[in-house]
Amino acid sequence: MGNDIVEGIAFRLGELFPGVEVYRDEIAQGFDAPCFFILPLHTTQTAKLGNRYFRTYSFDVHYFPRRDGGAADVQKVATALLMGLEYIHVGEDLIRASRTEYEVHDGVLHFMVDYGLFVLREREKLPNMETLTQRQSTKG
Repeated sequence: MGNDIVEGIAFRLGELFPGVEVYRDEIAQGFDAPCFFILPLHTTQTAKLGNRYFRTYSFDVHYFPRRDGGAADVQKVATALLMGLEYIHVGEDLIRASRTEYEVHDGVLHFMVDYGLFVLREREKLPNMETLTQRQSTKG
C-alpha cells in the first residue's frame, strides 16, 4: 500500500509541476535541479473493531530548487503543495492528507504529509458445520 501512495504522490506532483523530475527511490549523484524526492518516513497501525486497522503513512517530499530560484521559488512550491497534495489518487480511490507541514533547511524544502486509511485483515476460513440437530417443544 505504501508504494501505491508514493505513486499517487508522484503522479500528483507531475500534474502540479510538469517537466520537474520526481525521484522515488534515490537521487542520482549530480541530479539536475529543480526536482522532487519522495521519502517514506514511517508507518503506524492501530487496531480497530474486528478485523479493521487504521494505518497512517508519513512522507517527506523534498524539493530541490534551481540554484538561481532562491527562497521565493521554495515558498511558491510550498504554497502549491499545501493544497495540491491534500487529495491524491491511490488506484481508483481518492485519499486525503490528514496532516501537512513544511520546513526549509539549507535551501531545500521538506514537505511532510500524512495519509491515513483503513485496511481489512482477511479472516481465517472456518469449516462449515456439517449437521445441526434442534429440538423444540411448547407448553399447552
